[in-house]
Amino acid sequence: MNRSSILIVGAGATGLPVGYHLARAGTDVTFLVRAGRKSALDSPQQLYCYDDASLKVFADYSVVENTAELAEKSFQFVLVTLDGHASRTEEGTATLRALGDAIRMSDAHVVMSAFGMGIRDHYLDVLGIAADRLTHGFLGMLAHQARAGLPVHAPTDPAKVARANVAYKHPANNVGFRIDSGNATAAKEFAALYNRSGLSRCALISRGLDDIFSDAGSPVYMAGAIAGWPGFAGLVADKELWRLACRAQAEIMALPKNGLRGRLMARFMGPRTTAKVHLKMERDMLPLDYQAFNRFHHGGKVHAQDVEGLRACLDEGRRHGRPMTALASLLERLAAHKAAGQPI
Repeated sequence: MNRSSILIVGAGATGLPVGYHLARAGTDVTFLVRAGRKSALDSPQQLYCYDDASLKVFADYSVVENTAELAEKSFQFVLVTLDGHASRTEEGTATLRALGDAIRMSDAHVVMSAFGMGIRDHYLDVLGIAADRLTHGFLGMLAHQARAGLPVHAPTDPAKVARANVAYKHPANNVGFRIDSGNATAAKEFAALYNRSGLSRCALISRGLDDIFSDAGSPVYMAGAIAGWPGFAGLVADKELWRLACRAQAEIMALPKNGLRGRLMARFMGPRTTAKVHLKMERDMLPLDYQAFNRFHHGGKVHAQDVEGLRACLDEGRRHGRPMTALASLLERLAAHKAAGQPI
């Protein structure tokens, strides 16, 4: 039987954990990295797992630096780990265009990890592939570069973290990856491939829910940035800021494009329910420090993606005659926070 194969664009905090799990599932993994990055993967990569405080060695992969090197290769899936902001930059767009040229005549199905309104259309346009060959998929686990310097909580082994390239933690439901079911056949095939590892599972999410959560997740993180990233009990205790973030979240969920489902979610996901969700996540993710992770990730790595997504939601709402008062106020407070020289 032929082994399945996957191309992963990017070998960072998303690419390495997903690649490791897929390799353990018996998949041939190839990384496409930017020029000059290949040598960093010459040695086996080490991944620190918070779940059992162990180092996982990942060596069974190939690496290429140029799409020209893909000419003799075929892939069942291509996972692009660029975020929404990076995907739209000149460099990111050039990478996607070259990737499209390399895979357009193949059967490879593209899984994009980017978030943001309109990002699906951007990928389809630049890659030049049909809509049924593109699916959104993203980490269900939390993963970060080990150099992030997050606080250490027992039983985390700091010596092992220092030796790792990337560290990751699964949630209580052991979901390592999520993929939208809009292209049902491809989503089920990817999930089956991932699940062969037996280490964690890939969960399917409806495209409608995926779109809502993709747009509406950021207000809470922007409130965290404004407040200086306290633990969630402290953030929720700032009632004015917390309620503002939750109202902004509701405004996004209730956008016309999200239909009845979005309106119902906007009513259900109020300040109390949203607090319960994040407080539970904070507990479940221990010994990974959830808010320290959010500061590194949403306050740094994907901050531009988050802000661009919120601005797009603001524009979308106003196009439909919605004042989007809470979202506008939250973005104004974030801008004032930055203008005052406060760290994000």
